[in-house]
Amino acid sequence: MTHPRLEAVLFDYGHTLIHFDERPHSALISAYERINHLLEQTLSREVPAAEILIERVSIAVDDAIQRDYALGREEEVEIAAIYDRALRALDLELEPDVIERVMEMEQDGWLNSVHVGPHVVETLRWLRSVGLRLGIVSNAAYRPELMRRQVGILGLAGYFDGLTFSSAVGVRKPHPRIYYDALRNLGVMPAATLFIGDRVREDVLGPQSLGMRAVLLREWRQEEDPGVPDFTIERLSELRAIVERLLAESPTTGTYNELTSPE
Repeated sequence: MTHPRLEAVLFDYGHTLIHFDERPHSALISAYERINHLLEQTLSREVPAAEILIERVSIAVDDAIQRDYALGREEEVEIAAIYDRALRALDLELEPDVIERVMEMEQDGWLNSVHVGPHVVETLRWLRSVGLRLGIVSNAAYRPELMRRQVGILGLAGYFDGLTFSSAVGVRKPHPRIYYDALRNLGVMPAATLFIGDRVREDVLGPQSLGMRAVLLREWRQEEDPGVPDFTIERLSELRAIVERLLAESPTTGTYNELTSPE
């Protein structure tokens, strides 16, 4: 298959641009103490202590999301409904805006455990310097506004022309719709786009099925089946050599139709 000149790079988020510590217990205790105070003010009565809320809400929500992901479904969960069920199980019936605030406060507790990879900023700066458009395509159950906020707090937002999260699109990778949404945000065709991530199914086979070239990153995760990526790298810093090679290739000629995606 021939490709036009490379115009854009799409990145997975978790274990590609960022990595995580274990559950930050002390930070979550602090967050759920604030949540406890919020709920007591809202409901005008005593509510379970922070430790109980973490076990029955935070951990229960995480477990529910992981179970759903393990099923291989491509539809994204409605995370507010999962929080609502967990809170109602503790006899805590809350309005949607309060549940949103609970999610936001919990995410604040996670922030110190989220770290930008060691070669990320220098790689993004270089990619921008050679004129490429950049985007994120991530399976993320949390609200897109919370994910965008996290990307901003980590100092990465300014490098990207588009941020696409499954919670906004309604489907997860490898459903074609999430990739098409990202491509439209950048105004590029699949054949002119390089995708990089750590998972074979979502970040290699899915993008390749639409005509993108794919890079499998093995810095934070090593899947047993390496699949058939166009390129495999052990560190994100190795991406520069791949992109230099692709940019040096002569662009092909031809007509590329307007980007369309399935409903």
